Amino acid sequence: MYIDISTLLAVLMLLLLAGGLWFWSDNLASRERMTEACARLCREMQLQFLDETVALARLRLMRTHSGWLQFRRLYVFEFSKSGSDRWKGRALLTGRLVESVQLDNPQGVTILTDAAPASADIIASGYGGSEGKQHKHLH
Repeated sequence: MYIDISTLLAVLMLLLLAGGLWFWSDNLASRERMTEACARLCREMQLQFLDETVALARLRLMRTHSGWLQFRRLYVFEFSKSGSDRWKGRALLTGRLVESVQLDNPQGVTILTDAAPASADIIASGYGGSEGKQHKHLH
């Protein structure tokens, strides 16, 4: 069976189009997941999630522990404690797992993780009432 060049190009174009549509859809779903996670986290910590959105800052491929390739996305967002201040936050998503959220604030940097053991979930907390370490899992 012989496949001419125009048929081969058409199949390749369809594959590229399908891959592009999948990538676009995956990016939208990931952004929505991270927006919901950051909004929920800000509500729980009694912070204002400014602009109600996150922005993709970095995208790269990485290997998981099982050897599969997954996208690792770094999102940035802004939050406020009083409404008159504006602080930066960063959130890391690998595949569908929210790995960590980092909140910069004047009292220090708050890092919440789901990948670390419970004893190391928040490093240097400035929010949440008490000083020192707090434990919180992201879901």
